Amino acid sequence: MPRLHPGLRLGFNLLYTLLWCMAGPALFLWTRMRLGWKERLGLNLPGPAEIWVQGASAGECALVDSLVRHLPDCSILATTCTAQGREVLERIQDKQGLAIRMFPLDLPLLQRRMLECVRPRVVILLETEIWPGLLLSCAALAIPVVFINARMSSASLAGYLWLRPLLAACAPAAIGAISPADALRFRLVFGPVQTRVTGNIKFDRALGTPFLDRKDNPLAALIPQDAPFLVLGSVRQEEESMVLTLLQSLLTEQPDCVVGIFPRHMSRIQAWADRLAMARIPSVLRSELGTAATPGSVVLWDRFGELGMVYGLASRAFVGGSLARLGGQNFLEPLAQGVLPVVGPHTRNFDWVGDGIFENLVFRNADISKLAKELVKPAPSRPAVRDRALAYIRSRQGATAASAALIIHHFPRSSHA
Repeated sequence: MPRLHPGLRLGFNLLYTLLWCMAGPALFLWTRMRLGWKERLGLNLPGPAEIWVQGASAGECALVDSLVRHLPDCSILATTCTAQGREVLERIQDKQGLAIRMFPLDLPLLQRRMLECVRPRVVILLETEIWPGLLLSCAALAIPVVFINARMSSASLAGYLWLRPLLAACAPAAIGAISPADALRFRLVFGPVQTRVTGNIKFDRALGTPFLDRKDNPLAALIPQDAPFLVLGSVRQEEESMVLTLLQSLLTEQPDCVVGIFPRHMSRIQAWADRLAMARIPSVLRSELGTAATPGSVVLWDRFGELGMVYGLASRAFVGGSLARLGGQNFLEPLAQGVLPVVGPHTRNFDWVGDGIFENLVFRNADISKLAKELVKPAPSRPAVRDRALAYIRSRQGATAASAALIIHHFPRSSHA
């Protein structure tokens, strides 16, 4: 590992600290940053833990559950930067016995104080968690850092290359990357450190939802069995006008279908009710639906947490966040219930799944009329679709165990014999 001249290290620490001190007051004007402010400022410090794992938000924190199951029985501190990440960790806490904190501001002084308090054997950073203050502090205290499920875009690489001399001097002990391209980008930033392509832990978690038969589905009475049921799921505000066009096409193509509209955020229910009324499309709220929906009707779903069960009743489904440049919502959820999804062109959030899934499991297209025609096609056997999806996912699993092996290396042999 290259050494950084002490004067350059001190200069960076002072400049980096100054930047944080200048930005700090503005950051705390942001409501989301005020959550856990004492912890962010290095107060309310946790006790010692053998592992400190950091995930930025909900997506990264969801990986913690899978990862800790493969680790030795030890004390773990899990930190995050967002309220959503904390909610995920709190759900895991009951099963795994984690200590939870908000991630401190990346001031070298705060990070060093945290490390001296926690005294971890190893620090785990998930995905693209490159924090110079933490990395410098770990290097100064000889605490190994392991990047897990590491990924880095070309745009991020361009930014990090400016800090390469500094980051190469506090490089991690090991990197487990999700792909060869990501491994190469991390090596360009940190230099020739131990790097393995471990795959993506998300594959180990994909399609984990149990398959739900109609006879076991608590919502089955709301959807007629003899009419096609089409779900427009996780619709985002920015694409509502396009989804309305899709809905109109569906009602034209298949007038006897039942359509369920699921806004991604419940606050959009009234806006959707107004939009449907203006378009002269009759609709009923899910909360007012006492019996099976009438064929040819639209159900505006105003009950939270039922989308997974509803996918189990669908003929086919559109998954939102994909018609506008939003990266796409989770199209694996309908596949877990054996339902073929269609999506718009913007699926960046799920690039890790690979393009192969769009060959025969997920229909992706920018043309709304083509999406509508795909949605009204007869639905294939749900168990057969789920089996095909499972075959695709299983061929790409195993990343959790491979990632854990990089971490276990830093524990005494007797703890993982």
